[in-house]
Parts: sequence; structure tokens; C-alpha cells
Amino acid sequence: MKPTRAHRLIRIVRTLQTGRRCGADALADDLGVSRRTVFRDISVLKDAGIPCSYDAQTESYAIDHAYYLTPLDLSLEEALALMLLTRKFVDDRIVPLSSAALSAGMKIEMALPSDIRTHCGALLDGVEVGGLQVSDVDAVTDALLRTEEAVAARRKIDMRYESYYEKGEIRTVIHPYRVVFRSRGWYVIGHSEAHCEVRTFKLERIVDMTVRDDVFSLPRDFDLDDYFGNAWNMVRGDRRHHVEVHFTAKVAGNVEEVAWHKTQRTRRRSDGTLVFEVDVDGIEEISWWILGYGDQALVTEPDELRSLIASHAKTLTHYYNGGAQAPVERP
Repeated sequence: MKPTRAHRLIRIVRTLQTGRRCGADALADDLGVSRRTVFRDISVLKDAGIPCSYDAQTESYAIDHAYYLTPLDLSLEEALALMLLTRKFVDDRIVPLSSAALSAGMKIEMALPSDIRTHCGALLDGVEVGGLQVSDVDAVTDALLRTEEAVAARRKIDMRYESYYEKGEIRTVIHPYRVVFRSRGWYVIGHSEAHCEVRTFKLERIVDMTVRDDVFSLPRDFDLDDYFGNAWNMVRGDRRHHVEVHFTAKVAGNVEEVAWHKTQRTRRRSDGTLVFEVDVDGIEEISWWILGYGDQALVTEPDELRSLIASHAKTLTHYYNGGAQAPVERP
């Protein structure tokens, strides 16, 4: 596994602090990356205020031995928590301006007492965070920053938007209430003048946007928790359902150990199977989750969800029995 940028920056600093003079080729070989990546990482370190100098005669980099920062008065736990966040959770697939975040983290690290920095670094070398399934944050960074500014200034946004629900591009003016990261992507929630209601828009699908000069008033009664209600994830239905699902012993532990929803209740039965209960607004989203467990899950209530799952299963059977080459849209 190739090291993340945070790993690479730390390793470059550690290598150069030993007094070794390494060129771009040596650093690239050590890190398992390209020369271009090394150049970008050196630039990040310089932006963080770490004096990485280049000697043209030896064709190598070094860190000034006279460089130091006043140590921060942080406890071991505080230092470890900060380093854990900046090294492991500043993911450039999620965090906009991740290079700036890494730069800030490097500044904090370099100001830590060397013994604390070394001890925490050794602990974190054995920690990996991966498997995050997210949208590409690079595609939305500009829209995200402009939307955040519009939210703060209470300014309307004129935008063109690729709507999956409306099967094409739409145009609307929105009053942006909140920016949220949810369900693997960034969204803006606000009143849409074209729809005359509060809607959710994924930033990745904004074709073009302009922050207008005219302002709006945020409704005093708007609350994000009320807006999402008891939706399983993002899509709130028009009616609340009590859902009960029985899971086999094979997957019971996997289901039980995760907080899937704020209303969930679970109980084990003597045979090791699991009864999972939840109260959700709408059943479409939860039906997709249940289907992910295949024949290891059985819905016992409500009847509407049982029928929906059965319909999905029937369609899948049709597909896999050669009835269609690919999923088709149903009315």
C-alpha cells in the first residue's frame, strides 16, 4: 500500500532531520512515488513553514539544523489526538483544501516536543484508515467554498443543476441554509424558488452557479434534524414506518455492532439470530440496505416493505434468468 500524503510528509521530514541529504530520486524510491509527487510534497512542507532547502551542487534536499519552533504545551493524549486527525483523517477525497489542512497539521507537529512527537509517530505508524467510499472532492471544492460563503452571508445562489429526479438539467434560485457532508458526498440544503420548497442538492451535480447580491432570511424554525426526520439516510418519505428485520446468526454480529440509525433497537435470540427494529420515514432507502444482506435478512413488518422487497427480488430474478441484459428503469 502506498503511503498517504500525510505519511509521506512525515517520512520526508524525519529523513531530512537526520542530516541525510536526499535527492528527489532517492526520496521517490523510498516513498514509492514519482518525482513529481516528491516535488509537490516538498512544496507543501515549504508552505507549512518548514525550511526545506535544495542544494544544486549535491542535487539534494535538507532541513536547516537551526530550525525549531517553541514547543507547544500539549499533553500526550492531546498531541496524539491531533496527529491522528491530521495524519489519518485528512483525506483529500473528503476534505476540501486538504493540502492546507496537512500544512497546518505539520506546523503543529513541528512545534511539539521531540520526545512526544516521536512517541506519537511510532504509535500512529501502526494505524491505517481506509475503505472510504466517497465522491471526488476535487470536483466540488470551488462550489463548496462559494456555497459556504453564500450560507454565511445569507446570499441567494442562481444555479443550473443536473437533476436525477427530474431527468435533466434544471435552473433554480436557492436560499442556501446549510452545507452538509452526508452519504459519501457534499450537499447544500435550502429553499428552491423553482420548487417552492426546501430541497437537497448535491454539489457534484451543480453545472454552474452564481452567488447573487440579494439576500434571504433564514427561517427561525428551520432545523436540520427536523428536515431529515427519521429518513434512513437522505430521502425522507411522507410516512413513518415501524420496521422489523430478522437477521441470521451469520451476519447478526455485523449488524448489531454498527449504529445504522438513531432509532434502532436490537435483541439477540437464543439461536444467535438478531431482531432489528427501527422507525423510519419512508421505506425505499432501507429496502436497498436490506437487499444488501441477501438471503440473510427477512423483513417481518411492515407489509409494505415486505412487498417492496419481494418486488425487487422478483425483478432481480428476472434479470439473472436472462430476462434483461441490464437493469431498466421501471415506471
